[in-house]
Amino acid sequence: MKKTSYLLAAMLTLGTLSFTSCSEKTQQEANDTAESAGNDIERNAENTEAVWEEERNETRAEINRTVTDIDREIDETDREMERATASEKREWNERKGRLQNKRSDLNRSLERLGNETEETWQDFKKGVNNAITEIRTELDGDND
Repeated sequence: MKKTSYLLAAMLTLGTLSFTSCSEKTQQEANDTAESAGNDIERNAENTEAVWEEERNETRAEINRTVTDIDREIDETDREMERATASEKREWNERKGRLQNKRSDLNRSLERLGNETEETWQDFKKGVNNAITEIRTELDGDND
């Protein structure tokens, strides 16, 4: 009977040790998996931020290019007004006012650009792109 008790105690001890070591191994694997997943999430967040920053920089550059083109067109309008008749001057002056308004709108968009969030970015970008397309169409049409 004593032998059976010792054998039973030994088996119970070995079983407990085996279970504990298995649990430690399982726990370590779970920790490794969680750490790996955390690293993946962090890398994805960094990539997303990098893509978003690149889009903001591209949009900023496009706004600046368009504002520069508008400024050139305003300068050209001023030159045209110097040699225009009174009625032509009125038309050129109206055009200059429209261009100045569009430039102001783009400058306001440029100021807002840094405040846009990921949630509002797509709508903001779409609005800016539509405005730039409209301006470019007008500028290209006037240069024909």
